[in-house]
Amino acid sequence: MNATSSRLVSGGAFCGRSAAWSPPPMTASTDPYLLRVLLWCGRCDVPMHPHPHGRERTYKCPLGCRKVPFSAEAVEAVTWTAAERRATVSAIAPPFRKSVLEQLLVKVVVRANTPDDLRFIWRT
Repeated sequence: MNATSSRLVSGGAFCGRSAAWSPPPMTASTDPYLLRVLLWCGRCDVPMHPHPHGRERTYKCPLGCRKVPFSAEAVEAVTWTAAERRATVSAIAPPFRKSVLEQLLVKVVVRANTPDDLRFIWRT
């Protein structure tokens, strides 16, 4: 074992407690799209993108498989309700919700053409 590889696994970091995943600290966000990195198209398996539609916030598949954009407000409300059922997050202030969702979820998959037909992949 050379000096570089011994530093990578020294102190039990490779298989001890210090190797466990720890969530990043919560941060406030001014991003109006809570699911910017979490929402995925179930048909194409690609991340959906924020897509302003007039004055409405929406998400859309970048490959164009879904002709109608999804209401960001509706998808985010369904996702936040699922997060409240999964963990005690009801007292989280809105600027911190994006951070909380990124800590709880791996991704949210849109399965059909309605914003309430979602599949949640939770972190374990």
